[in-house]
Amino acid sequence: MRYLTNVRLHVKVLGLIIFLILLIVTLLTITYITMEYWEEINDAENSALQAARTLSYMPNIQEAASSGIDNEEKHIFNQVTGETGATGVLLENTNELVYSNIDDYISNELMEKRLSYQALVFGSAYVKTVRIKNEDYLLGIAPISVQYESYRKIEGAVAVVFEVDEIVKRTISDIETIIIVSIGVLLIGILGGVMLTRSIRKDTLGLEPFEITSLYKKKNAILQSIKEGIIAVDSTGHITMINSSAKQILGIKGKEKGAPLRELFNTTKITDIILSPNQMNDVEIQYNGKTIIVNTMPVLDGKNRIGKVASFRDKTEVKNMINTISEVKQYSEELRAQTHEFTNKLYVLLGLLQLGKHKDAMDFIQEITKIQEINSDIIFNHIQDEKVQAILLGKLAKASENKLDFIIDSNSSLEKLPSKFELVPLLIIISNLIDNAFEAVSDSVEGKVTFFTTDIGNDIILEVSDNGQGIKEEFLPDLFEKGSSEKGGNRGYGLANVKYELDQLGGFIEFDTSKKGTRFTVFLPKN
Repeated sequence: MRYLTNVRLHVKVLGLIIFLILLIVTLLTITYITMEYWEEINDAENSALQAARTLSYMPNIQEAASSGIDNEEKHIFNQVTGETGATGVLLENTNELVYSNIDDYISNELMEKRLSYQALVFGSAYVKTVRIKNEDYLLGIAPISVQYESYRKIEGAVAVVFEVDEIVKRTISDIETIIIVSIGVLLIGILGGVMLTRSIRKDTLGLEPFEITSLYKKKNAILQSIKEGIIAVDSTGHITMINSSAKQILGIKGKEKGAPLRELFNTTKITDIILSPNQMNDVEIQYNGKTIIVNTMPVLDGKNRIGKVASFRDKTEVKNMINTISEVKQYSEELRAQTHEFTNKLYVLLGLLQLGKHKDAMDFIQEITKIQEINSDIIFNHIQDEKVQAILLGKLAKASENKLDFIIDSNSSLEKLPSKFELVPLLIIISNLIDNAFEAVSDSVEGKVTFFTTDIGNDIILEVSDNGQGIKEEFLPDLFEKGSSEKGGNRGYGLANVKYELDQLGGFIEFDTSKKGTRFTVFLPKN
């Protein structure tokens, strides 16, 4: 069986076709030969019996049975033998054999077996089969009944003999024709099988069944593993394939394969796009509260469209990914700024030491140390969460580089946050609020930004305030919408991203603004 799995498909198909043709031809030949044989036997029996009866009715033969045979009767017997294809004829009376044109040995054997007993005694006409010297003989026997004045008397019997082997030879001669026809059918079948296997190989792109199975399994594994949703439909709009990502993105449940596409969706937006004959690229639609990006591609067989494949991406996920990458990049740059700031201070300190101004160097070190001690005391002693510590250290470095006054309220206190508060959401919330505050005071002479946090009670509170010019009144209604910004085009995503992350964490934000500054307060529930 393992060997058969390695046999090529066209060899299997061609072998199966040849086997079936041979089987059918053999069965038909055997059936035909059997029927032909018994038909020949039946014809021989009828011929023998009919010839025997005919001879028994002839006056010459009736007279010969009692008085002897002459040349005229012999001619009649020979003529009957030739016309019927019989082996010979026997004529006997009630006492002895009168005439036979068969071999003497066969004639004597037939007489000894008294095969004409029923005809001579009861006047019956019948057929008998007898075996002599390993050969079978078929006899048609009829009584010779002579009418006298007032009665009929059986004077003898006539038997027409057929050799069964001769019947078999005639049957075999017919078989030659059957064999020639069978060979022709076999050749036509082989030719058709070759054409069929070529057509199958063309349809399967020359791939063997085990290769198709392997490709199918790999395709399914690939489609199920990718994050992008995939749906394939045939030319009638029925689903032929759908992966788990598509179910998740589109909220599909239950059995889908083979179902009509229009039954799965409560809107025609998606079905119209998928069933459209044209290719679609990056089409945005709203579905189940999500912004979904759809791409479609027709599946063609030559110039005929046999189906369509559609891919789905959740734009919210894409945006989150972009925001995450942007925020991580921003966090990295802030750390770079911190490194750059400390490098500059080290260069200043090195210059003072080289100039011999040791007192100025000491004063510079003490000033930096004092600032660092204040910030370190608040950050490392009052704020215990490492993620928030890292964010604030980056913002301190950025403020120092941009010559901004960034103050962390000494009354701040924060324990280690629960595990649900991951780095990226915190980075998006805190960084956007502080960066907006930095921009608000960037043009102020004494610009100041203050950060405060506490986790006393059931909520974590984050507060960022600045002493800038406040937010213009016309921007307040759409403050947390995408694209709403005082800074011009391609801006206005920061607060929208903050609002999205807060919604995910179950929190909310409040703000207070005037010409003296703005304060944003974030509330994050611990549970």
